[in-house]
Amino acid sequence: MVELIDEMAKRGWDIVTLLHYLSWNLTIPADMLCEQSVIRYTRTALMVSPQLSDILSCWLKPPRAHSQGIRTRGAKNTLENWAVDNVTSRIQREMKRFAPIFHSPPGDMSEEMLLGTHLKDDIKKMKETMPTFWETMCPLARTQRQAKCGKYKDHEPRVFIVASILQYNCSQNYYRYQKVLSIYLKSCGLGGKANDTTHLFGLTMSQSWIHKGITDLSESNRRRMLADIEEYVFYAGHDNLNIPFKVYEMRLSKQSHFDNGTAGTVYVVKDKGVVRPSRVKYLEQRAIGCENPIRSRDIFEREVAAAPRLREQHLFFIKQFLLMHPSFTAFEAQNSDHPLFQRPQPVLQLPTGPEHATCQYMLDTVHMEEGSQKGNRKVIEEFLRQLGLDRERGRNDPDSEQLILWLGDQLTTIRIRFLKRDRSQDMNFQQRFDQVKEVLGLFHTQLNQEFSLHKQYFGTNTGFGFKHAFLNMNRKGLDRTTVQGNFHYGFREGVKHTMEARFRDIWLVVSGAKDFSDLAKRTPEELDVLARKILDEFASTSALEALKELPPAKADERLEHSVQFCRDLLDYLDFDDAIKTGDVGRIELLLPRLLFRFHGSGSHNYSHEILELMQCLWREWPPELSQFVMRFCWLANTTGHENGFLAFDMLQEHNVRDLKVIFAVHGPYASWDYIKRISASIPTQWKLKDHIEREFNHFRCGKSHTTPSHEADVNALHLIYAKEKTHIYKPG
Repeated sequence: MVELIDEMAKRGWDIVTLLHYLSWNLTIPADMLCEQSVIRYTRTALMVSPQLSDILSCWLKPPRAHSQGIRTRGAKNTLENWAVDNVTSRIQREMKRFAPIFHSPPGDMSEEMLLGTHLKDDIKKMKETMPTFWETMCPLARTQRQAKCGKYKDHEPRVFIVASILQYNCSQNYYRYQKVLSIYLKSCGLGGKANDTTHLFGLTMSQSWIHKGITDLSESNRRRMLADIEEYVFYAGHDNLNIPFKVYEMRLSKQSHFDNGTAGTVYVVKDKGVVRPSRVKYLEQRAIGCENPIRSRDIFEREVAAAPRLREQHLFFIKQFLLMHPSFTAFEAQNSDHPLFQRPQPVLQLPTGPEHATCQYMLDTVHMEEGSQKGNRKVIEEFLRQLGLDRERGRNDPDSEQLILWLGDQLTTIRIRFLKRDRSQDMNFQQRFDQVKEVLGLFHTQLNQEFSLHKQYFGTNTGFGFKHAFLNMNRKGLDRTTVQGNFHYGFREGVKHTMEARFRDIWLVVSGAKDFSDLAKRTPEELDVLARKILDEFASTSALEALKELPPAKADERLEHSVQFCRDLLDYLDFDDAIKTGDVGRIELLLPRLLFRFHGSGSHNYSHEILELMQCLWREWPPELSQFVMRFCWLANTTGHENGFLAFDMLQEHNVRDLKVIFAVHGPYASWDYIKRISASIPTQWKLKDHIEREFNHFRCGKSHTTPSHEADVNALHLIYAKEKTHIYKPG
């Protein structure tokens, strides 16, 4: 090595000059000319040599001479500065190529844009387009130990958001994800000061932009709604809205108060194969149906025809109560496909899937009360105006085919009906509201059914009604006669647990088994025979009539009460299950029993509504209108999932809750005008929340709280029924 260096020095060369001229600097002095091929060969050998990496590494970090105490610096500073310059320029080129992903026009604020951001696809594109940035940032996002242990596996979204912040900092046009996150965090209730902080970090837009963005989103949804109702079939509904307004400095004209308004919703069936309900055909069939009113004999005949199908559903519930017991875990796993334990085939099942999810648009909330007939007229006229259906070009057209089905609770339907009656002598059909047909909502029907059952079977502390059951299960609020507050959800769950406890006791009484482990050894055929015996002897009208016919000395009023309780509550569970699963055909079969329930309990308003519904379905509506109402106007499904159906009037209640609670307007600037401007954006905000939580995998931690086990509650109530021998016949 020394001889080589000396020889190079004699020739006027050194290692720096050699490397300089070898590295493509071919302007060589005349006295140092040589064959170009030799230079290329030598340079290629150096560049492809595996030792080149070791050479550069040693230049960057030379081995330390510990024994001599010498700390060699090498070319550390030079190589690090060179590396930083090259990596920086390379990342800048990559960011320019990837910038269109983050580009968003200033006026682009629509549902399609917000829901069109797909994080996984964009991360995949980033890996391909920005490999240097990705390989540089990922090791910084987690340590080698975390990478080895598999911790913090979701570091990729964080790296992507860092790139988004950098792009937004470089150009105000590259703010697509800032738009999305701004609307998302606003829908989650992010405060103004917190938003200013996130905007300072480059994560979201400014607060003023967000307010304008929400307004633009509402306007975009209004345009999309008007386009959809021109192309597809639609129907609508509304409900009252009561909002508290709070002022921070009182004046004569500014006082804290509650105020009434109305929220409306339009539902669109995005299927061009669905025919619009015809107003003319409806009026023709109505004229015929009015001459043929439904008779009590017709109702009883339909009840008799529906009874076998409803019986099979009740048998399914009785078997399910048994399979829910922990002792039947192994039995259920072995016989999950057995035909005797399968759910009966639906009568008329609504389709499921994302393509069948309910499409809804919220109308602009109006500061109008709908508590009176006059208020309903103003509300409907205003919502028709928002839909563009009050135009003069169609006002006097007697051949207009437009029939708008209007969904609501019993008060809404009866007010519309009275409004049409009072204006029946007006000059044209729009003034008579002939284009509006009211449809009763099923949620308030079920709620009234719950009120009736709760009143009938409330009982006492020592009896065996709801008060006794809810006290022993410590269900606060349900053990009182009041039905205010969150009654529906608590009552429905309480009924299911009470029925499960009752039928557990009945299973042991009828089978003669000591416990459920012995009962789990029976065959499916034996259990099916027992289930039919249970239904016939402990939950049927025939068993109830047999007990009532006994002479007073042999009567058992407690068992009689139990049989009637189980019979009526099975009908309630059937109605609730039909709504949840989307079996509208079964709902139609249950209409006679709902009529009997409301008529017998003195609920005259709802008995009239059910009777009116049956008259319309079976007499006054054309067959295509009846099918349309059953398929599209009874049950909604906002997700398209199985068992995700709910009544349309409950969906309207959810929209009212969104305006009052979830997306409530607070502060001194809250006003009806601002609520009106943002109402149309609320369905999109809900979709965006689900979209972002799905994209960022929030569901791994759970979207909602877990349902606690009900086994302890049911078992405690079952032990009480067994101890008191509630379902064993005792004369007298």
